[in-house]
Amino acid sequence: MVKLFSWLAGFVVVLILFTGVGITLLTSADVSNAQQEAAVAIAKGTALAVSGNIDQINRTLDKMVQDPDVLIAVAGGNPAALNTTAKLLEKYLPGVKKISLFLPEIAELDLSPGQIGFADLDMVRETLVKEQSPSVQGDKADRHLAITRKITLNGKTIGVILAAFPYEFLNKIVLATANQDVSLALKQGTVILASSGAMKDVDDSSSQGVNVANTDWLIQYQQLEQDIDIDFTVVACILLPVFFALLACFSSFRYMSNLLSGDLQNLMKAFKDLMTNTLQGGNYPFKLNEMSALFSNLMQFKRVLDNGDTAERPQKPQADDFNLTISDDDFDLDMF
Repeated sequence: MVKLFSWLAGFVVVLILFTGVGITLLTSADVSNAQQEAAVAIAKGTALAVSGNIDQINRTLDKMVQDPDVLIAVAGGNPAALNTTAKLLEKYLPGVKKISLFLPEIAELDLSPGQIGFADLDMVRETLVKEQSPSVQGDKADRHLAITRKITLNGKTIGVILAAFPYEFLNKIVLATANQDVSLALKQGTVILASSGAMKDVDDSSSQGVNVANTDWLIQYQQLEQDIDIDFTVVACILLPVFFALLACFSSFRYMSNLLSGDLQNLMKAFKDLMTNTLQGGNYPFKLNEMSALFSNLMQFKRVLDNGDTAERPQKPQADDFNLTISDDDFDLDMF
């Protein structure tokens, strides 16, 4: 019986542990998915914030290129008027570093507006053919965000407006929308314009990212690896059922052991009295029905033997004379 209850207790404990670990793994998977979805939402929110700021600048520039003073200055082609008009426009665009107006006949090395680099001039030339996306360019000492717009009159391109901005506001946006569990990096090609958190493999082109609308930029995101903390609540929820299961098995073993011990003592006493013909009915209480069935069959067997000794026996009794009937419903021999 000890072996039986040991196997039973072991099975119950293993079953509880497997169930608890399975539930924990499923919960961890759900939490991981939720964290991944949160990282995607943060990246999309950051991309939306950056795009919103760029769109606001674009809308302002679109209004400027339709301003009559701008059209008159560009159509006139007077460099002094262009510079004066550009200076006036800077007052209407907060945070701008410099606004420049260019004519289509811009020379290859025409840097007269000042603080305009070769990349800016290339961007102006390309804008004459096709509208360009915002771009951060220039050396580290004079790196800036450049945004251009065509200036058209009667469907004909007559010039280009170039607005240069400090690009540090991009980093402020990324830091404002970042999360301590998610690393973000705003990238222009392979150049990181702004970042938040320590990101691994930032140059990995296969990393996940979100495109920033109306730009050539990408918000690359990465969920930070967190230290594995032992959740004592989960451990307790697993170990407590194990403890109570072992307690129940041990208590059941002790209870069954006491029942069997008491019934076996009564059975042995009854068997002794039965063999010595001193059997006293009602003095042998059994708590298990199987023991009562066993005792009843012993009494029946004894009566058969007694009848066989007192009757005339012309021949040796056969095994069929002992017609014992044992009901499977009352007594299960397999338990013994």
